[in-house]
Amino acid sequence: MRNVWQGAIILVCILALSGLGLTQPTTPKDKIPTDLPADLKEAITGLYSDNPTQRAEAAVKLGEMGEKAKDAVPFLAELLKDDKATELKIPGADIVSTTSPGIEAAVALGRIGTPALNALLTALKDKNDRVRVLAAAGLEELANPQAVDGLIAALKDPNPDVQATAARALGEISEAKAVPSLIDLLKDKQAVVRASAILALTEMKDIKASPGLMEALKDKDPKVRRLAALGLGEIKDVKAVPALAAALKDQDGSVGAAAAMALGEMGDPKVLPQLLAALKSDSPEVKAHAAVALGKLKNPKAEAALLEALKDKDHNVKLRAIQALGTLGSPQAVKPLMEIAKGDNSSLRSAAAYALGRIGDPQAGMTLVNLLKDKNSYVRGIAALSLGRLRLFRTTRPLVGALRDEDPFVRYNAAVALGEIGYPQAVRPLILSLKDQNPCIQEAAGQALEKITGKNFGLDQVAWHKFWEDNKETYLSSCAKGLCKH
Repeated sequence: MRNVWQGAIILVCILALSGLGLTQPTTPKDKIPTDLPADLKEAITGLYSDNPTQRAEAAVKLGEMGEKAKDAVPFLAELLKDDKATELKIPGADIVSTTSPGIEAAVALGRIGTPALNALLTALKDKNDRVRVLAAAGLEELANPQAVDGLIAALKDPNPDVQATAARALGEISEAKAVPSLIDLLKDKQAVVRASAILALTEMKDIKASPGLMEALKDKDPKVRRLAALGLGEIKDVKAVPALAAALKDQDGSVGAAAAMALGEMGDPKVLPQLLAALKSDSPEVKAHAAVALGKLKNPKAEAALLEALKDKDHNVKLRAIQALGTLGSPQAVKPLMEIAKGDNSSLRSAAAYALGRIGDPQAGMTLVNLLKDKNSYVRGIAALSLGRLRLFRTTRPLVGALRDEDPFVRYNAAVALGEIGYPQAVRPLILSLKDQNPCIQEAAGQALEKITGKNFGLDQVAWHKFWEDNKETYLSSCAKGLCKH
């Protein structure tokens, strides 16, 4: 479930509304029940602090308690009126979020769950705009079907921010009965409301919304048109294909790009000509997403156009063309991709390495081996991954060397690749990797050893050593006779 404070539209609307100048709950502090658990009582008491940051932090703690904090509901409901701006550090990240005690109270009520439902529905009818917006936001966090009727009514609220938030909440709940009301909202005079209705209908993926979204492709606001295109891609109504194909030529590049993305998601082979034409658009954004869509179609007829797109001057177009050719498994792309893998741009080198692995042509082996020495660790890791897909015995030694790379991503992929290749010369180095400082690499080495030998001693390095010393001649002689796994 989405966290309310993460929605940028909520924060912008809340801070933009006129303040009430109210702070703590209006219920006297001595009305806090005395028989509550100590941590719950302490958190509720924190809502009465003179410091807005402490009030917000207290609300956060109550939300973290979930339904156990149900006795805090009336106090949190009163805090919805608290608009004092403050900053809180997001747990687990060095990021500070601008918020208010009221916003955190809305989130907390949503996280407490069903016990907070009636309080939020009541607040949804409050005379103050800010409180109604926050109530709708809390109901979005709560996502309880019992709130649907109240939220549908809120779609007619005189404040567009309330309408927009209620629409998003209905999308989170995804009850079919809300679809007609949300479709009606596509004609609202406020772009933010129309956009939120589209987002909600997209969440619900109800095909009945398709005609309205097709009409929204002609909206005067480019954001609304873009969201409508993306929504149609999620709903996957084939009747929308002509409208989306026409939207590829939208004057706003972001709309054309969204239309290309949607057509790619739908996968209708009939749109190949339109996507090929979009690959020659004046908009780099449209070209890039057309390349992605062509890759998803997996139609060999797109190969020539995608190969030509490798020469495009726009970095992102080239990147997406590389990825699409990898998805297609294009044999004609091997040599051009090998050249790109020698270039100066690390993101293009890594994309080329990955695509070469997907295509699986053995002639790319040495190019990928050379990339194991690339200055960029991500490129080295992707090269190791792709070598595993090629399964070439001759790449075992350089991959063994990669087990000692300074970067764990490289070591991990090297271990996985050696397991895929299955050559017994890798067994001893993999046994040593069982003691790697990174537990993920230990697991990868253990799984690789199992694939090569057919045995399973887990991460027991001693057991693997003993087994290998007793049986290595059998495995090595089998390979000498051409009887290895691959």
